[in-house]
Amino acid sequence: MPSPDAAARHTGAGVARRQAHHERMRDERAREAAAGNAELPPEDDAVEMASAAQLLDSVAEAGPNYTLLRSKEKNSAQLLVFRANTSTPPDRKNPTENKNKMEKQ
Repeated sequence: MPSPDAAARHTGAGVARRQAHHERMRDERAREAAAGNAELPPEDDAVEMASAAQLLDSVAEAGPNYTLLRSKEKNSAQLLVFRANTSTPPDRKNPTENKNKMEKQ
């Protein structure tokens, strides 16, 4: 049985291109670090603390990406209104009435 590593090994021209790209990026980072141009993490003073209330105030609760979830109660009420407004054929309104009609025949 082949090892799992063998099954996951990539081959082809893309592998060589990816390795060459990684080498170029590694060399570029090394040159920047040697020249002193490497990006440094931000200073602690540059980070601003914000309260949750400030963040929530800045978030818009309207727009194309925001919809309120409908409650189950609202859905059931709408279903009842829908059923009341749709016409039901007379033979389907009362199942026991249909049963009695069948017995009389």
